[in-house]
Amino acid sequence: MWIQNHAKVDQLLRGRLPEILILDKAYTRTYSQDDSFVANIRRTLPREIPADVFEHALASSIPGEHFEFLCNYYGRIDGGEAYMLRSIPRYISAELMAQHTGDGAFAESDRQFLFRFYTFDEHQGRYALIGYMTEADEIRVLKLFNMKSLHISNVEKATVSQILSQVAEVPRKDIFFASMHVPRNHKFFSPPNLKHISGMQITEAARQFAIACHHIYGGVPLTDVTFLLESLASEFYQYAKVNLPVKMRAILKEVKLDKQNAWRNTEFEITAYQQNMEISKVTTRATILPLKIYRKLKSGQEEVYEIDPRFHPNDRVRISISIRYTDGDEPRKWDCRIVNFSKGGFQTRSDGKEPPLLLLQNPRLEFFMHFDQAGFVYGRCKNVWTRMDEDDVCWAGFAITEMSGIDRETLSDAIVRFGRLVEGREIQ
Repeated sequence: MWIQNHAKVDQLLRGRLPEILILDKAYTRTYSQDDSFVANIRRTLPREIPADVFEHALASSIPGEHFEFLCNYYGRIDGGEAYMLRSIPRYISAELMAQHTGDGAFAESDRQFLFRFYTFDEHQGRYALIGYMTEADEIRVLKLFNMKSLHISNVEKATVSQILSQVAEVPRKDIFFASMHVPRNHKFFSPPNLKHISGMQITEAARQFAIACHHIYGGVPLTDVTFLLESLASEFYQYAKVNLPVKMRAILKEVKLDKQNAWRNTEFEITAYQQNMEISKVTTRATILPLKIYRKLKSGQEEVYEIDPRFHPNDRVRISISIRYTDGDEPRKWDCRIVNFSKGGFQTRSDGKEPPLLLLQNPRLEFFMHFDQAGFVYGRCKNVWTRMDEDDVCWAGFAITEMSGIDRETLSDAIVRFGRLVEGREIQ
């Protein structure tokens, strides 16, 4: 679950940090799944934080317990101009460097790698860290010098990132990290005979990661918006092993903002790593629109069919319908099940009973439909045909005769979200 406030950070800090922080599926918009595929999401941690920001802006803006937690990971640099993340050594003694880089100690490629980031400071008589180092580079340095005690776990980094995000003065980059999480009992992505992580699984995790970054870091609200995916390109470099973790890095390559300074047009480059090796790269381009604008655009792009199309409800949605009529002055209702529906009518099924005669003869019946998530639809209808089959199942067709604009809009939305086109149907 994404940590959204001080209370939840406090709960983490008071107790033992969990092994994984699974992101709530509201942020990945995967409402029909048990979990999202994203965990331990965070912005890249700043290597250095100016001393005045750390000691004043941070210390005065967050609870004392949070500040004490940060002090476990950031230490003041000699000279006092900044606080540095304690994930790698800032200085390495000349003796230690000579011991590890002497003849036969390291491979030539490792020697060249180290000297890209560490240079000898003659004034101090030791090697000093220079330039920017990626997290993969950090891990390689720690392994070379056997300094694994400095390693900061993904959960710790996610918690530190969440605390730092509360203070605007902290330096930040549009680079984000997450762990890929797919439940072992997932029906589609984790079959029993799975021998490696599939490319589709990595692509889906990357897609969810990009969406989550929009909501968490880009100011995009969780509701009343839609994502228009313009392009998604995946490259795969090697097999991903099932029993090893996969880490993802997302770089925001391009962004345009809306009037509220939220991300509106984006391009993300997402790289998946396993054992610090690139295994895949996914690039996404997307436009985020308010739902009202999206519906207006869609209303001008109605599909053209030779006949009025009907739609089966998909397996993930329940549609309830009740048809109302009167018997004298007494209101009555007839409950049945939706078989298919359209903007102009619907077909129903009821087991073991025919519609009452009064219902069949009434040209101004009332109907009430309810769609999960979309809401209620009310209107008037009339019976067009009725048929009883040999299994005592009654099938009936109804034409919609009256409906308000807002109900018609809700029905259209339900068709887009829950309908599955009935192809090659017969005209009743």
